Amino acid sequence: MTENIARKTFSRIGFAQVAGIAATILIGQFALAPLATAENMQKIIDMLGPSALLLLIYVPQIAYLLLYWLVVRTMPKMEWQKETLSFGTLVKIFLMMYAVSSVINQIGTAITKTAPAGGDFQLDLIAKMESTRLPMAIAIPVVIGPILEELIFRKLMLDRTRAYGEKTAIIFSAICFGLFHGNLTQFLYAGCVGLFLGYVYCKTGKVLYTMIMHILLNGTSSIILLLVPMLEQQDQNSVAIGGISLLLIFLILGIMTVMGFILLFRWIKQKKFVFDESMPDFIPQNEVLKTVYLNPGVILLFVIEIATIITTLFNISLPWE
Repeated sequence: MTENIARKTFSRIGFAQVAGIAATILIGQFALAPLATAENMQKIIDMLGPSALLLLIYVPQIAYLLLYWLVVRTMPKMEWQKETLSFGTLVKIFLMMYAVSSVINQIGTAITKTAPAGGDFQLDLIAKMESTRLPMAIAIPVVIGPILEELIFRKLMLDRTRAYGEKTAIIFSAICFGLFHGNLTQFLYAGCVGLFLGYVYCKTGKVLYTMIMHILLNGTSSIILLLVPMLEQQDQNSVAIGGISLLLIFLILGIMTVMGFILLFRWIKQKKFVFDESMPDFIPQNEVLKTVYLNPGVILLFVIEIATIITTLFNISLPWE
């Protein structure tokens, strides 16, 4: 009986994400696409300012969140005994998350560049962000994206799946979080990040903690994008300041990476990553595949998201693109 309930729970969560995907496609095609002409974008900039265009990017994601919430809101949530992680512990987890995710990101980027599409979609995105020369072009994605994603993949998802075992819930949410990004590099990167953020949320029940950690993580790479334009200035002082600043940032990030891996190896050796599997609805390890992943909603979700990743690797256009 418990197994059937668990299977239906994960299937419903899968269908909730499929509904969110459908909403983003419909809004993108019928609402945002008509605005994407140069003339219309200029009108928006003239009326509301350049930042308005960036905010429009998150309209589909907001719709995703609302539809997801509508589907899962009536599902039972588990109240659990939350732990208190000290500030020092949260800093250590952040360093571990940064170290692992930065290496995984480099590996994912290298793999993507060998694919037929050559990772062009990512390079185009970075070029567009840099070309704006606007701090808001970076600040908005750094703040709004993490807030929306943490509400979906930590707050709403883990509240409803943790009852079946923390490890199972964290891995499931991390995979869904990675697939949500729709390309191989971000799937690997976000999936890795999701493991650490899921652990923090399961231990503390504080989505604000994961939001802050997520924002800081995104902000580390965004600082570099803000400084790069300084290297292109004619003023030698600006170039010098930009170059020195970048060197200092790379040095700091390098130290963070080394410290993160040292901490990670210590935590693994000392078995500090502890998962609560004592809840009555805990799914045994040999039942996880069948119960959590082999159900209609999750299968449909994975098929759609994996197909999207494949199209980005091989430069294939989907019917709705």
